[in-house]
Amino acid sequence: MSALADAIRQGRPRTDLGRSSPFAGLRRRHARTVDVVAQSVAATAPAGVLLIHPGALYARSGSFAFFDIAVTITLVVGVALVIGMFARRVSSTGSLYTFAARGLGAHVGLLTGSALGIGYLAIAMNTLSAGATRIAQLATGNAEAPPWAIAGVMLVVGGVIAFVIARGLRISTRVLLVLESIAVLTVLALSIAALSATQWDLAILLPDPSHVSVEAVITGVAFSLIGFVGFESGVSLGPETRRPFAAVPRAILFSVGATGLVMLVGTAAQLSIIAEQPGEASLASVTGLAWLIDLIVAISFLACALAMTSAAARLAFAMSREGVLPERFGRASRHGVPAVGGMLLSAFVVAVPVAVYAFGGTRQDLRMVTSPASIIGFVLAYALVCLAAPVFLARIGEITLRAVLLAAAPLAGLLAILGFYLASTMRDNPVGLAWAGAILAAVVAAGAVRLARHPGLASRVGVHDWPVDADCIDGSGRA
Repeated sequence: MSALADAIRQGRPRTDLGRSSPFAGLRRRHARTVDVVAQSVAATAPAGVLLIHPGALYARSGSFAFFDIAVTITLVVGVALVIGMFARRVSSTGSLYTFAARGLGAHVGLLTGSALGIGYLAIAMNTLSAGATRIAQLATGNAEAPPWAIAGVMLVVGGVIAFVIARGLRISTRVLLVLESIAVLTVLALSIAALSATQWDLAILLPDPSHVSVEAVITGVAFSLIGFVGFESGVSLGPETRRPFAAVPRAILFSVGATGLVMLVGTAAQLSIIAEQPGEASLASVTGLAWLIDLIVAISFLACALAMTSAAARLAFAMSREGVLPERFGRASRHGVPAVGGMLLSAFVVAVPVAVYAFGGTRQDLRMVTSPASIIGFVLAYALVCLAAPVFLARIGEITLRAVLLAAAPLAGLLAILGFYLASTMRDNPVGLAWAGAILAAVVAAGAVRLARHPGLASRVGVHDWPVDADCIDGSGRA
């Protein structure tokens, strides 16, 4: 008999771990790596982003467009590696919020969680309205769908999102997996067809050294980053995932790699079209399938709205269990998910854009606030986690020079992007930036007041999952 088998045979089960974790009520340890991947990929909406962004990116960066995508992927991989430092040691539905709190304390954690939550909800509103607009256009056959039709689609989709989140984690992630897989495969097929139609003319992918502009590159990277925000949302499934310390970091890196590959192929295809048809650069102009492209964009964006709302619900679940948010957000249903929180946030995600349309506004009016709110929220959250990682590792005695350098590189890039984005947005969209800043400040201030009024609350911020008796072999739960 091997030493391992002998140890298992003679070993006694531990019964000192307790019977419940801080996330009791969730259905723990049942999701698989594919569920984490589905959540992360759907949140980035690669198919929808790919069909819209490359042309706009080229308008901003010119011949440096493909270079900007490559730089952005490198930056995001760096952030993913930093997140992995935490995900291999800490498992929580609070994801980056919990990580920042464990490294830099309750108040920085509160800032990170507020920024991340606002980012999730802003992207959910944006993609919901964008996807609903395209569905309404296809249904009515009008290039400008009436506001009532768009609002109607949003109400229906919002109901579906609430239902799917409430039914359970695996049905949510499997719906995301199916929708985004269909969308991505279709986009890849269209991209290959476009490259073939343009005879694989990839000369436009090479930067023109005579037009080097640091400003253009930073602008392009900041814009490209929109296509990757949300990739970290799979971390929020940690307590519900089998072997989370191994599965979650691996799934996050795989998601970033897969999304990056799709972005590179699709961007190359669309840039090759731009080189051949500068006046009408799009996949629709080459394939003649404008209706299919609109449908794919709509599917991808609506899947993104579901993924972002689901991530926001789990973030709220963690904050509620700590006492930062009302107790109702921390309730778990019989399906083992934060159903009440998911339904409340789904209603909020629908109500805001519907109200904008009801008062005569447009999708552009909505984006004027949601775009800066999402970019600032995500970039700030990523930067704070990169700052927290070395402090956290030093605190647990595992700091290394490699970890410091690995965290410092993406942190520098994120701070440069954030500073440049704030400066450019202050010039181009000062009202939207003011609203986004005011919302973030109000949320953080409300949380800080709550921490001040409840002295013991700060010590509870950063709660994470831990093993229980039922997780042990032949434990009290016969696991």
